[in-house]
Amino acid sequence: MNYRNERMARGFRSLDALLEGFDASKLPALSDGGDGARQIRRAAWGMAARSVIAPYRERCVAEARNRLAEAGLARLLPVLDQVVLNGKNRRESICMLSKIWHVKLAVARRKYYRGSKTLLTFFSANKIKGEMHVEMPE
Repeated sequence: MNYRNERMARGFRSLDALLEGFDASKLPALSDGGDGARQIRRAAWGMAARSVIAPYRERCVAEARNRLAEAGLARLLPVLDQVVLNGKNRRESICMLSKIWHVKLAVARRKYYRGSKTLLTFFSANKIKGEMHVEMPE
């Protein structure tokens, strides 16, 4: 072995020597970034919260449906149902609305975005000049 290779070999340390004094699970290369702990917390929170949140959520959705029907905006009920069912998954909501209304995807997409915009302004707590965005019909 020549001098250069010996010098290089002396510079190497074993992985055990490198990790001595460090918690290997905390190293970025060996960590999952907290995904495992996050999944455990979500599962625990979901199991505890389902019994409390589900009835409250159902009551809020029923109240929203009643307010829309009273305001003469019953046409927005399918959009509201899809938003509640799919959340931020707009593609799934649009596909389901296309099947419900028996229209093309492009038409369902336009109706979905118009309906969601109307829903946002209807349920918005912001006031413009002291009036709600969408006034209740008399």
